[in-house]
Amino acid sequence: MNKIAKSILRYRWLIITLVILFTAFTAYQITKMQINSDVISSLPDDDPDAALLKEIATEFGSNKMGMVILESDDIFQTEILQHVQQITDTIKDIDGVISVSSLTNIIDINELGIGTLVDPYDLPDETEELEALRERVNAKDMYRGNIVSEDGTATLIVFSLAEDADVEMVAKAVIRKTEEMNLPETLYYAGSPMMVTAIADLISNDLIRLLPIAFLLIALILALFFKTVRGVALPLLTVVIAIVWTLGIMALIGYKMSMISNNIPIILLAVGSAYTIHVLNRVNQMKDADRRKALLKAMIYIFIPVILAAITTAIGFMSFIFGAYLEMIRDFGIFTALGTFFAAALSLFFIPALIAALSIYNKNASKNNQVNKNHLLDNYFLIPLKNLLIKHPKYILTTWSILILISIIGIFLIQRSVDIQEYFRK
Repeated sequence: MNKIAKSILRYRWLIITLVILFTAFTAYQITKMQINSDVISSLPDDDPDAALLKEIATEFGSNKMGMVILESDDIFQTEILQHVQQITDTIKDIDGVISVSSLTNIIDINELGIGTLVDPYDLPDETEELEALRERVNAKDMYRGNIVSEDGTATLIVFSLAEDADVEMVAKAVIRKTEEMNLPETLYYAGSPMMVTAIADLISNDLIRLLPIAFLLIALILALFFKTVRGVALPLLTVVIAIVWTLGIMALIGYKMSMISNNIPIILLAVGSAYTIHVLNRVNQMKDADRRKALLKAMIYIFIPVILAAITTAIGFMSFIFGAYLEMIRDFGIFTALGTFFAAALSLFFIPALIAALSIYNKNASKNNQVNKNHLLDNYFLIPLKNLLIKHPKYILTTWSILILISIIGIFLIQRSVDIQEYFRK
């Protein structure tokens, strides 16, 4: 360990340069990151049900079906039918759409043969014709309650996508073009393409919203405990670089961000900062007046514990590789474990090199190793907690045993749900 520690300090500028170059490279790769919000694509190929689902899509055209619901007081009006036809024609012209079915072009089978329910080139405009259309729709179960609601106030426009179509692009095009019509009726959107697109937006919004919040909370905690710029900046710098490396490698080898893997940055921010905290805390505990020597001793002392902590954490994440059914969960385990190793490696190599290169030692640490009697955390939390543990070990053990027992019972009460609609707010 002594040789490794000395080598890190000797080649500190080389380490810093390599980290900067690799960070720039992986940061550029992140710009190519794509989002995969399609749960079906994450099903394993060797699963019989998944294989059947994909076979059905190949045999019958597509599993990707979207819907536009038009709602009005009464669907059976000439103006409403014109709007339905307008939406139908608009969706039909979008690249990636292979078929569109609606009230104005749906097939009708009757005693005279096969035709359409209405003539799309000559929509009914007389009261008698509209009432006759209403009667025909209500007379057949395939129309009533399916293509038109039971009360006649809503109708459905269904479209199918090609298997190789860009789902998000097509769904956004459908929404954009139908909204640009500025129709007086109310429009709703449903189906797997619309849901996949909504989930993709949620993934992006979660990253944009949650990451800064987590960043600020951890910065606040670091500032509270370390009370130095160094104590805040270095742990955060470590995890930011680890996150950039992890996401950059994901994008480089072709993995896409999913509704599971979008949690990787948040988890790395929480887990990865701990390794640099251990390193800094150990450096602060060294009593040597020569702070470079203190850094060297701290590195020798902390190297193995940090490595072991990272390994155990990574093993926990890698358990998803062997126990997960969905590929997106396995990917989450792989890259979170990789990010954990990155954070640990940066804490042990990059951070000491940076401290030595920039001489950003905590020069007052050697003078402040005794307990601060005015420290609120010590006086009002840590010392009372220590006294409680020493004086009442039986009560503590009993309390925790009860909590563990309750937790074990609770495990068997967990219910599984695969309703994607539950992901959205009501």
